Amino acid sequence: MNEAEVVEQLVGFTNTLLAGVSLIFSVVSAYVVALNYFIGSSNFMARFGSFLFVTLILGMLLVVMMGAAATHVGLTARLLELEAAGELTAAGRAVLANAEAELAAGYSIDAVVRICVWIGLGFVYLALAYLTFLHKWQPDAIPVTIENRGF
Repeated sequence: MNEAEVVEQLVGFTNTLLAGVSLIFSVVSAYVVALNYFIGSSNFMARFGSFLFVTLILGMLLVVMMGAAATHVGLTARLLELEAAGELTAAGRAVLANAEAELAAGYSIDAVVRICVWIGLGFVYLALAYLTFLHKWQPDAIPVTIENRGF
């Protein structure tokens, strides 16, 4: 695999990461809406089943993202091989710097992004658990009445 293919695949990894985060936010948003309108006022078993379902969906998305991260490690290793052989261009060195360069805490830019995603997802999951089992939901529905004005 040459440098151009590796860089293209790493850009694809970034797209996969962004699509995964977008899908997670879509699932979470739809679940919160469902909590507000019907799950939040349901019995415990319905809320528990709904929470298990959203856990399954989020878990599947995380497994896909973990697979993409494993591929990222392999692609980065290929860039290191190309660098050792002296075949890496400026573009390849820039991409490698994102994956290997250490920031103040000793983490690369890519590692910081992954850590932020995991921390954010942890907080979101805890918030969903709270909203599902502890929060007292009051639906936002506005009662509407139809009046007959004698027309």
